[in-house]
Amino acid sequence: MNKINLPDIKVLTDAINTSRDKEVYRELEKTPTYRIGVGARADSPDAPSFFLEVLIKLSAENGDVDVPRLEKTVSFLKTVQTRGYSLSYLDSTISISCEIIMSHQKISQKYAVVKSLVKTYLG
Repeated sequence: MNKINLPDIKVLTDAINTSRDKEVYRELEKTPTYRIGVGARADSPDAPSFFLEVLIKLSAENGDVDVPRLEKTVSFLKTVQTRGYSLSYLDSTISISCEIIMSHQKISQKYAVVKSLVKTYLG
């Protein structure tokens, strides 16, 4: 399992200060079907918020519609939504972003859970 340790969190936090958008993102895993990443946002001057994102592509690279894959994707989306993830559609990549905000102490735990769910539903 790809663990996130505290120096990584410090790097994310420090990088916010130099980011134009006051947000940083680190990719943890990427396949042709999905991408998992972690990031931080400067929502307040006191402390940043941390988030975990799963980006799910809705179609294959060649544009073919794979109905069984879409059915599995819908099941995955329902599951993560019940676990507190917000869902948003991204037109530019024909993807759905699944995001949850959490404390930095829970990132490793949440990553392990969502990675397991991705493997279960999307292979």
